[in-house]
Amino acid sequence: MKIRRSRRKWLIALSVLVAVVGVASLSAAMWYRQMLMPADVSNKTAMRVDIKEGMNSGDIADSLEQKKLIRSSLAFSAYVRLHNASNKFQSGVYSVKPSQTVPEIVARLTSGKSDEISITFYPGATLHTKIKNSDGREVESVLKKAEFSDKKIKEAFNAKYTNPILVSRPNGADLEGYVYGETFYISPNESIEQVIKRSLSHFEAVVKKYNLVEKFKARGLTLHQGITLASIIQKESIGCGAGAETCADQRKIASVFYNRLKADMPLGSDVTYQYAADKTGAVRTPDLNSPYNTRKHKGLPPGPIAVPSLSALNAAADPENTPYKYFLSGDDDVTYFAVTNDEHEKNIKQHCQKKCQIS
Repeated sequence: MKIRRSRRKWLIALSVLVAVVGVASLSAAMWYRQMLMPADVSNKTAMRVDIKEGMNSGDIADSLEQKKLIRSSLAFSAYVRLHNASNKFQSGVYSVKPSQTVPEIVARLTSGKSDEISITFYPGATLHTKIKNSDGREVESVLKKAEFSDKKIKEAFNAKYTNPILVSRPNGADLEGYVYGETFYISPNESIEQVIKRSLSHFEAVVKKYNLVEKFKARGLTLHQGITLASIIQKESIGCGAGAETCADQRKIASVFYNRLKADMPLGSDVTYQYAADKTGAVRTPDLNSPYNTRKHKGLPPGPIAVPSLSALNAAADPENTPYKYFLSGDDDVTYFAVTNDEHEKNIKQHCQKKCQIS
């Protein structure tokens, strides 16, 4: 009798367990199906989804959920795994609507037929691919990654542009420093010339918004000269976040350069001769014979040496008021300033045993 009762209890317990599992499975299935439905069936507004190289399905799921294009990143990821689509996503910029189901969105993002191309130009980057220490962030490299040909890039760089910010640029000068650091979304059939025009227009809007022409003029500089100084500040500074309007280090560095100009001293910036050497394929040396070498020549170089960030532009337009005439970036990535050369030499000994040996 005891054995029969024990069996009966186990059968009842097993039946309950099966029932619970069944209900849970049914609930999970219902939840899963619901989560695959449109996030907002009435919202047919197309939103931009930028899939960059290296993004995995989890990154994409999180991005879609943040944009409220899907109901659940978990359900999206489950659908992707169940349909073996994890490795099928194609980089590009796609138009997706909240009114689309997860299967429709996955099919769109794995089609390889992007609606737009994402192109990012970087602050601190040069126009052409550098011979030394190239990091793939140069304007030329970015355009090549976007599958523009060498011929098209060369033609675009040599084309004539009429944007107002180019007025003070010397005749014969290239676009160095003028292809503004920003992300642009373009159609697949858009030309490089059109991309550059959009970049120049964006730069023009920045110049107007921050009243840079008037601010540089008050300091005795043309816009071209102001951009040139800002580009040097950009290359000499560290630790200033992308998109920041101001940066304390950059404003102090700007004050050093203005103080040296006022004292009729060479700017003494290593990044200027390094730029000239990289551009021409010469050896990096402080003795380089180039008008860009501010170790040897007083005043500003002929033009920008890189794309300046917004904070570098504002630093050049509104430097901090300091007595400093020297600075260096220490081995600990801290910028050290000095009034006299003796103080500067002490900073080198105490803080710059490695970096200051690099040409």
